[in-house]
Amino acid sequence: MRLFERLARFATTQRAMVGATLTLAIKASGALLMIAVFTLAARAMSTARFGEIAMWFNALSCLAVASVFGQDTLIVRSWGEYGEKGRPDLMVGAYRFGWATASIGAALACLVLVAANQLIAAPLTGLALVAGCAFLAAQIVQHYSSHSARTIRGYLISEPHRELTWRLILLAVVALHLRGALTLATFFLAAAAGMTVSTTLQTFATLRKFPVAPPRRPAYRTREWLGRSLRMCLSASVEAMSQYAEVIILGLLATPSAAASYFVAARIANIFPMMATGLNTYTVTKASNLHFGGQTNRLQAVMRSVMTVAALVATPTFVALILVAAPILSIFGPAYVADYPALVILASASFIVMLSGPSSGLLLITGDEKLWSRIAGLSLVLRIALMSRLAPEYGAVGAAASWAIVNIPVAVAASLLCRRRCGVDPSAFALLSYMRRLQPLRAREASSR
Repeated sequence: MRLFERLARFATTQRAMVGATLTLAIKASGALLMIAVFTLAARAMSTARFGEIAMWFNALSCLAVASVFGQDTLIVRSWGEYGEKGRPDLMVGAYRFGWATASIGAALACLVLVAANQLIAAPLTGLALVAGCAFLAAQIVQHYSSHSARTIRGYLISEPHRELTWRLILLAVVALHLRGALTLATFFLAAAAGMTVSTTLQTFATLRKFPVAPPRRPAYRTREWLGRSLRMCLSASVEAMSQYAEVIILGLLATPSAAASYFVAARIANIFPMMATGLNTYTVTKASNLHFGGQTNRLQAVMRSVMTVAALVATPTFVALILVAAPILSIFGPAYVADYPALVILASASFIVMLSGPSSGLLLITGDEKLWSRIAGLSLVLRIALMSRLAPEYGAVGAAASWAIVNIPVAVAASLLCRRRCGVDPSAFALLSYMRRLQPLRAREASSR
């Protein structure tokens, strides 16, 4: 009984740490599920065909992030800001505005896909084009549904469906097509169906216990929200291109097989970006209320607790991944083992970036979205320029090196920028300074005894 009492007391006093742990666990499970999905897909298809799925998956995912038009970030800021000001009319208005904007964005994105599809050398045709549009629209709506559900009802409502539900459905469908029958159309239709189920469950749970009584006339600040949305959209689009561009560009500069090789390495190393995203989604929701409430010290305490969990989870994961990288790659097929150096580079860089903390999310919701969009845009241009020189000669290793060379300094600089702009250090280095401050206090306590 004492053990359970201690656990309950710890969960009550260290809510940020417990919440971060659960979020990271969900994110890590989602990453492992996605690795399983792509492992089965790679074994069911030739390297070239799997490369085509990888390129289209990245291209559509990138377009989906841009097409939600910043509503996933805007609702986080608006809900915290107007909640602190006691404006339920604006809170409800912002929620409805987000749904309308995301829906319009989904329709426009599908039209863009259909038009752009006619201009490429190997276009999608028939059912594959329909599946691509369905996947694109479902992903856009899920982006907003997940962020709004997490902001309004909590991460336990949003994250399991965002990370697990649709991937379990996709995994089941891919597993049924292991004998060479898996096609691009089947893959994207299954993903779209899974995302639709996830969005429906999230939205139903959010509306069933909506925490704000809907006013007679919700208030809208359309012009102000559109301006914020544009800046947030630019930042999110640049970050999405940073995440997905390498596979697309490598496929164009080299071959779909080279893109497939890099995609596999990136997906395995993606366990760290997914953990970082989990930190971002959890802390940004808390940070919005604390920042606009002027509770900087409490926000720093939340960040410190979250980064403690991040360091404890990510460090052994990184060591284990480096040790077993080659066997993991062999699961995808013998052709992918040669990508071990690319995986080591990506995993090492992603690990360092994760320990730099959720700086981009903090800058976006505290009013520095314009500054961050410029930083992210410049870093993307540098990476593409560097990759265009390295990738044709060194393939996946060159693409991985370009990612690491640019992203590590940017992540460290962003954490320093947060410290100056927000008064909060979001990186794991905050733990070291905190421990140094505690040492004199403990020494005084010991001497007084």
